[in-house]
Amino acid sequence: MKKLFFLLAIAFGFIACKESVKGTNGVMYKTAVQYNDYIVGRQTTLMKNIVAFGAMAQKDLDSAGKLLDIFTGETVGYIKEIKGMPPYKGDSSLRDAAVNTFTFYKKVFDNDYRQIIEINKSGESATEEGAAKVNKIVADITKEEAEFDKSFHNAQRNFAETNKMKLIENSMQKKVDDMNK
Repeated sequence: MKKLFFLLAIAFGFIACKESVKGTNGVMYKTAVQYNDYIVGRQTTLMKNIVAFGAMAQKDLDSAGKLLDIFTGETVGYIKEIKGMPPYKGDSSLRDAAVNTFTFYKKVFDNDYRQIIEINKSGESATEEGAAKVNKIVADITKEEAEFDKSFHNAQRNFAETNKMKLIENSMQKKVDDMNK
């Protein structure tokens, strides 16, 4: 009887190890790849939004401002979704780095990009002082972004190493980097 109980306990132990982890966001994560891809999928959309904003700001500042309203709302949703993710095998560093990075981008949408739009709309950007303001905002974004990118990259690299995953470069990040030059 003890032998049967022991075998059943081992069998249930293996089954429990294979079960998915469900976050408060309602999503099931069966593998480290799924966990990572959930975050990276939102990151990719966020990067596309930044590129779309940059393209629209070149054409129509009012429409670019409206895009910021949409993108801010989406980013708030992504932050909430990612906060709802459980730690993966006790490790929350990737999730937390994503939340920090996405919160940074929400601030950029809410404040920094809106300031640039206002400076451009007022015509102040045509002056030396206005151009200097825009350049400072962009430089500040770029500097802060580099810190968040490094933190996220390190967390993702450590997550990948721990879970024996191979990372590939996100091509959207290069587009965002090129836009900020």
